[in-house]
Amino acid sequence: MKLIRIVLKYLQYLLISKGKYNLHSPFLYNIVSKIILNSKTKDLKDIAELRSQLNKNNNIVNINDFGEGSTINNSKQRRIKDIAKNSAKNSKFGMLLYRIVGYFKPQTIIEIGTSLGISTSYIAKANPDSKIYTLEGCSETIKIAQQNFSHLGLKNIKIIKGDFKDTLDRTISKIEDIDLAFIDGNHNYHATLEYFNLIMENVNENAILIFDDIHWSNDMEKAWDKIKESSKVKLTIDLFFVGLVFIDKKLSKENYIIRF
Repeated sequence: MKLIRIVLKYLQYLLISKGKYNLHSPFLYNIVSKIILNSKTKDLKDIAELRSQLNKNNNIVNINDFGEGSTINNSKQRRIKDIAKNSAKNSKFGMLLYRIVGYFKPQTIIEIGTSLGISTSYIAKANPDSKIYTLEGCSETIKIAQQNFSHLGLKNIKIIKGDFKDTLDRTISKIEDIDLAFIDGNHNYHATLEYFNLIMENVNENAILIFDDIHWSNDMEKAWDKIKESSKVKLTIDLFFVGLVFIDKKLSKENYIIRF
């Protein structure tokens, strides 16, 4: 039933989403043309090759999932290739993360949900001078992610192990300013809003928040609507599978649905 719901929601999204030529804000036009719809960016060969290897890996790992779990495979034992195919963001969205980080050059980044480290790798590659704190609860996937980071030569990533409800608050308290946050954690209403509120306590005035799977369930859509309503949020962009949040006070309060 969830799959049917997602398909119907996506068809609705295609009907109401806008292209770059329907936009009047110069800031938003630049975001859409230079980041979201920038087809000139080529895929990163080393990450693409790593993803291909993971997609063929039949090794089984034990999953310790503190969140809502997978809609496709909720087993505690999963093949690495299934995690890579079902949990990791595909290359289209990986490259979107890469372009966002490459364009804005955030220095301090938090990621909630490391998994195999594919999304983390796109982020780290885009700005090697940044410091990335990535949070993950599953020790088995952490081992694989660490191997992947080493294979790619990434040295600007710190993995923090544990349940997000324990590790996020501690991590944020040690960071002076958060420039960007990618939230791919427990996909329910209360957890998502808790992540949002905690992160907002320590963001800088130009911070960007990226929420994964904003239409994954009715719960996530409720959380996304609540985030959009926040007085701390100025501009939001709904790309269906991810939502972008900008808090820059110079921006007008707007919510856009952009075709991606």
